[in-house]
Amino acid sequence: MDASNEWGDLPGAPDVTTADAQAEIKRLAGLTTAEYETERKAVARRLRWRASTLDAEVSKVRPRDTGDDADQDAATAIETIEIWPHPVDGASLAEEIRDRLKAHVVFGAAGDADCAALWIIGSYLMDTWRLWPRLLIMSPTKACGKSTLLETIDAMAHRGFIVSNASPAAIFRAIEAWQPTLLLDEADTWMKQNEELAGVLNSGHTRRTARVIRVSEVNGEHLPTAFSTWCPMAISGIGSQRDTLMSRSVIISLRRKLPSETVTRLPYDLHGQLLRVRRQIARWAADNAVTLGAMEIEPPVCGNDRMQDNFTPLWRIAAALGEPWPDRLAAAYAAQAMAEDEDAEPAGIMMLRDIAELFASRRADRISTSEIVGDLMVMEERPWADWRHGKPINSQSVAKQMKPFGVRVRVLKVNGSSARVYLRSDVEAAAARYVSQKCNPVTFQQNQQFSEFSKCNLEPKVTPANPDNPLKKKKVTGLHLNGQISPTRMICMTPITGNDQGVAGPSKAKTL
Repeated sequence: MDASNEWGDLPGAPDVTTADAQAEIKRLAGLTTAEYETERKAVARRLRWRASTLDAEVSKVRPRDTGDDADQDAATAIETIEIWPHPVDGASLAEEIRDRLKAHVVFGAAGDADCAALWIIGSYLMDTWRLWPRLLIMSPTKACGKSTLLETIDAMAHRGFIVSNASPAAIFRAIEAWQPTLLLDEADTWMKQNEELAGVLNSGHTRRTARVIRVSEVNGEHLPTAFSTWCPMAISGIGSQRDTLMSRSVIISLRRKLPSETVTRLPYDLHGQLLRVRRQIARWAADNAVTLGAMEIEPPVCGNDRMQDNFTPLWRIAAALGEPWPDRLAAAYAAQAMAEDEDAEPAGIMMLRDIAELFASRRADRISTSEIVGDLMVMEERPWADWRHGKPINSQSVAKQMKPFGVRVRVLKVNGSSARVYLRSDVEAAAARYVSQKCNPVTFQQNQQFSEFSKCNLEPKVTPANPDNPLKKKKVTGLHLNGQISPTRMICMTPITGNDQGVAGPSKAKTL
């Protein structure tokens, strides 16, 4: 046996030059998978190589699968449209969008379709906004039309793209590559418990923060790479989502239709039918982008800064569209502010509110821990009696919840004996900072208005006085939105406290 043949079981063969081997590898790289599999062992013997070594060398030369088919599918779904050639009446176009949405689903609130229509228009203006809210579509159970609504939005939004599951990396890479309006369905099955995904979704609320960083290999070197998360995003699911996502969203509710209610089934070619609408929205957006970017108007203060921020771009779109959109959005904004549920508050804020109310109902400057725990446990419609696995809250849990707000247990005299207590001054100071105050109109239909005399708005008015602003001039359901005091009676819920400094406590109605 030839000592130079390390594979003693192979027959001898003429020496193969490097050039011959490279030529053979190049030939093999051009074969189909089936053809290569047929020849690989024979060629490996001839070259006196292991078959695995041959596979590796051929793989280096073979053209990489760049996913052209997948890219082509995405290119088909992520369209680039030609804008409408003529000027568009924005108010009529928005009305058509609203009617289309209402034709296919039953909304839970009167203003939900208005918010969704304005959100769709705003998806064409992402270069204009500093902040853009998520559109969160919620229903109490299945079969309420969430997927139907997403598909309808997809047919009218800018570069709509629907998915029913995605990894965090897939989401930010898709946003970076395609700049879509991302429509995420079935969120209740895959989104709420994903911590990394929550961070990605939250980052895209404001343009300046809308990026994540990952390490990518470039020419053999690992470099930090930034990926954008700035895009319009609508999310649908059963029930609520994380409070951080909900606070960054305009919330739309759906309900299952009654037998007496009628909705229209989606046509098979809905996306194709609404191409004209997409082109016309693009034209209106292009014609009004500069005007919208120069606007400084904002919704009136509602006790929730994040909600006010979320509605600000919609507010400006409504102003640019003109009647009847300013009035409709003002009603929807007031309704959402009124419907804000305290149960959606984080547990710590809820407990701070409840303890502040306990102090407000008493004249004492201190309350023992045991008294606070006992009073919390008997509160109705609160979780304190079944705090952990059916067991009631205890003093350790109260201390843990209050610690982040700077409210700490102190050992002081109560009725001549030492006791662990909380001080009124600590609780009131924390409540004034963290517990929001609410100001609501008398009825659902009336628009919200806060004058400079309202005790729910202790800061100067955010909205500048602008005589050309239609949102400040219209007369709606007895309210003059013109910066003057309305003759309509409004109820402002302000707390009762020992020092009347505006900390949270039991609500007292005041007529403005």
